[in-house]
Amino acid sequence: MLDFVIFDYDGTLLDSLEITYQSFRKAFSELGYGDMGLEFFRREFSMNHDEMYKKMGVGEGRVKEVEDAWLDCWEEMRGDIRLFPQTVPALEKLRELEVGMGLVSDGRGLRIREDLVRFDIGRFFSVVMTREDAIERKPSPKSLLVALERIKKDCGECIYVGDRVEDIQAGRAARMMTGCVCNGTHKLEWMLKEKPDFIFSDVSAVPEIFG
Repeated sequence: MLDFVIFDYDGTLLDSLEITYQSFRKAFSELGYGDMGLEFFRREFSMNHDEMYKKMGVGEGRVKEVEDAWLDCWEEMRGDIRLFPQTVPALEKLRELEVGMGLVSDGRGLRIREDLVRFDIGRFFSVVMTREDAIERKPSPKSLLVALERIKKDCGECIYVGDRVEDIQAGRAARMMTGCVCNGTHKLEWMLKEKPDFIFSDVSAVPEIFG
């Protein structure tokens, strides 16, 4: 019986696309790599930046310079990032329905745990997995499998909800049900190719499958 939902964070619960894009765009422009288009960013961005850097023409010797420049821009803009307005009501509704919740993200743990306090949403999650908690990043299912071990749940009892192709691939590899939200990083047409079990306009629709 499905009674537990694990969420991705950025682009699923956190409305971070625009500011993440603008911070990378500013860093690349300042270092002379030209303008990064939004379409390129949406398709190529992942929490592992190396491939995106290569496609932007960044040589191996300049990766640290670009990463440092991006982090400076990110820190300048980070304070403007907010949760999607649907996030807290959806989490509260799931708790009313006695649905368990977890968070699995490839984002940095320090930043995410600061956000859980800042936005007062840590109270909803019985397990939180971040970049440092599993060696392999999505689409590897490793972080999801470790999360299942920690909460002592079978894969058939859980659904993984995210906003990227890699989220669906990771969930399927973990033999979980999968759902995609349509207001995050990847376009719906890209995610449909992975055949998610559920398609949500945003996280406000997630509680409906438990109601």
